[in-house]
Amino acid sequence: MRVFEPLQESDPQQVGHYRILARLGSGGMGVVYLGRSRAGRAVAVKVVNAALAGDPEFRLRFAREVALARTVSGFFTAGVIDADMEGSPPWLATAYVAGLSLEEIIEEYGPWPETSVRTLGAGLAEALESIHTAGVVHRDLKPANVLLAPDGPRVIDFGISLAVGGARLTRTDALIGTPGFMSPEQVVGDPVGPPGDVFCLGAVLVYAATGTGPFGTGSAQSLWYRIANLEPTLDALPAGLRAVVAQCLDKRPERRPTTEALLGELAGPDTARGSVTELFADTAWLPENVVDALRAGTARPLPATPAPTPSVPGDDPVRPAAATVPRAEAEPTRARVGPKPPGSPADTDPEAVPEPGEPPRNPVSEVTTDSSGAEPQDTGASAVPRPAAPDSQDTRPPEKAPFATESSGLRTPPTQPRSGEAGDGEDPGDAVTSRRRGVSRRQALIALRVLGVATLGFAGWRLFGDGDGDGDDDGRGERSGGPVGSPSPLPSTPGSLRWSFTTGEFVSSSPAVVGGVVYCGSGDNKLYAIDAATGRRLWEFTTRDKVFSSPAVADGIVYVGSGDRNLYAIEAATGRQRWAFTTGGWVRSSPAVDDGTVYIGSGDKNLHAVDLVTGRQRWRYSTGAEVNSSPAVADGTVYVGDDDGRLHAVDAATGRRRWTFTTTPRRVRSTPAVEDGTVYVSSYDKHLYAVDAATGKQRWTFPTGGRVPSSPKVVDGVVYLGSIDRNVYAIDAATGNRRWAFTAGAELYSSPAIADGVLYIGDYAGRFYAIDLAAGRERWTYATGDKITSDPVVGIAEGTVYLSSYDTKIYALHV
Repeated sequence: MRVFEPLQESDPQQVGHYRILARLGSGGMGVVYLGRSRAGRAVAVKVVNAALAGDPEFRLRFAREVALARTVSGFFTAGVIDADMEGSPPWLATAYVAGLSLEEIIEEYGPWPETSVRTLGAGLAEALESIHTAGVVHRDLKPANVLLAPDGPRVIDFGISLAVGGARLTRTDALIGTPGFMSPEQVVGDPVGPPGDVFCLGAVLVYAATGTGPFGTGSAQSLWYRIANLEPTLDALPAGLRAVVAQCLDKRPERRPTTEALLGELAGPDTARGSVTELFADTAWLPENVVDALRAGTARPLPATPAPTPSVPGDDPVRPAAATVPRAEAEPTRARVGPKPPGSPADTDPEAVPEPGEPPRNPVSEVTTDSSGAEPQDTGASAVPRPAAPDSQDTRPPEKAPFATESSGLRTPPTQPRSGEAGDGEDPGDAVTSRRRGVSRRQALIALRVLGVATLGFAGWRLFGDGDGDGDDDGRGERSGGPVGSPSPLPSTPGSLRWSFTTGEFVSSSPAVVGGVVYCGSGDNKLYAIDAATGRRLWEFTTRDKVFSSPAVADGIVYVGSGDRNLYAIEAATGRQRWAFTTGGWVRSSPAVDDGTVYIGSGDKNLHAVDLVTGRQRWRYSTGAEVNSSPAVADGTVYVGDDDGRLHAVDAATGRRRWTFTTTPRRVRSTPAVEDGTVYVSSYDKHLYAVDAATGKQRWTFPTGGRVPSSPKVVDGVVYLGSIDRNVYAIDAATGNRRWAFTAGAELYSSPAIADGVLYIGDYAGRFYAIDLAAGRERWTYATGDKITSDPVVGIAEGTVYLSSYDTKIYALHV
């Protein structure tokens, strides 16, 4: 059973808002604590090893990967609920799972029967589907990273995941994964994608059914050799499991089943998509002796909250960020994660972490004027040799090629730096690596990623140098509270940068531009109002969770959803809250406003209609699945998709269903487009559908080569949309015939924006494209510092296209 280890004298008693109760585990990457929120909720808090926090490469990998990990949601995953990216050391908090690991259970109670293994596999397959949908590859799915609770498994530890199709930031001395539970592509150094996780899932199922992995036991070198060169041992598996596990363990990634196919194989044909949780409605899926162990474990009381001890001088009792944990030999009492003692290296090193005693560095208050916004792109490590045969005496893991970077190649001459700003040919707007040179300049966004310590993943963080003379100074020696910037002195050539605005986290919210103001949400829990001409921050509004929802503006009010389950109404002029409407789940959907009502979808499986003035619910329509699609309103009908692959038509006045159209059971997360009596909607089943708006009957369907999260746009009888297959399609709206296709450099999650004969769209590698609408040819491209999943918007009056990126920035480009 899990043992709560007592706190040591060097351990903090408080991390952020969480009171620390006990240790859960520790390792080379840091310490995991059991904590309690102010409301009494149990959480697992991970604090990073201070030595690793000084490694810039480690920080860079961590920031990018954890930004994605925070987007993972799903019943069978344990997600990040809080983090401090400015803390030193940084930390994050995740939901505490009061269960035991699969590794502990199998070691103590032995292998499971086939029915239990199948049900376990169904839950893990759905967890992986949630992870992959967020663009993440776990890369270390193993029995120790599967926690068991009576209501199902939880996949944990996304600290070493990679963005699908993104940069490969692999340490030169690290082979990420666990011997015996790694895929062949991991072992030999090939690119690792979702099929790699499917291989690991197969290995986990073999372990659950037999008590050992499919490649036996032994030294790491021996296991690596077997994984890369030999077939797995499956003779001990029940016959009913052998075929599906063998498919998972195929050495060719392209021949492994998808998580969707695995759900059908493991859960059975009678289990509807999205209803896998019904398998875990009671404990019948578990062996009887395991049920007793889990009940005993979950019934065990948590340690009592310790009495507070005196805090160290300078402690910030509210937000103890940007500091290190005092060493035991220097401070005998447990302390908060708080300030460094005077005279520490940060006092004199301009590259070190700022002290919390100075005004906090607001990560949203930086505007950079840049000629390209591009950053060096990671090429990743080259393939490593196949492992030597096990009789070799060399027990080292396969070598990795050195970390390498390359320029994007799209850079134009930088602007002349202002006094005290970036010089020596350095672009001040470079994302992630944009540290300005010289004394007293703001440090670049740097971050760390922590490989799994105990059970849960990490979240990214930022460090900033001192702020003297940076963009937050208003010229009078005072903090202005917002960025000071100016339009780029470059000629207004199409694709050149006007300004960029930096937030405190990744940005996947799409901007809205109304009345010369850009409104956009961020993963730092904030909604920003930015002057569209200058990039100056006008105000910011803080929610209690990430803002993925894109704002809608009507009659001087901004409406936006948040991960804290609320739909907010905010005054566009002042940033003050008018009201908040609470749903029963995460709000990723973007609001639609029509005729005195705002419509919003929610993770609570409902479409909500809310009065614009009072914030009170008018009606609620149940879809039966999570609603991450954004609704569209036309002719008195609200159209919205759900995560079971359905498109719903709902009466806007009464909330009654008019009809439901079902795609191949996959997610519908796009915003429907309604034009001339037809609803166009795309689906994760790799199709675009044209549906009769009155009857809900299909008119035609267009197949793509990949999932379609992109929302269609209809202009002059042509439907335009992007796809995971990297193509932008132009499709005849009447017939469904393709007119042209443009191939981007990476997957397309972004939806197109169209103006003046040009289509604008961003890809998953951070490239932003302007495409000729008639010919389907590229006009220009612009490179941001990270993936683009949000939709751009064109301000015709400003002659500007606005977009956001995971590199934490909102961009304004000349068109």
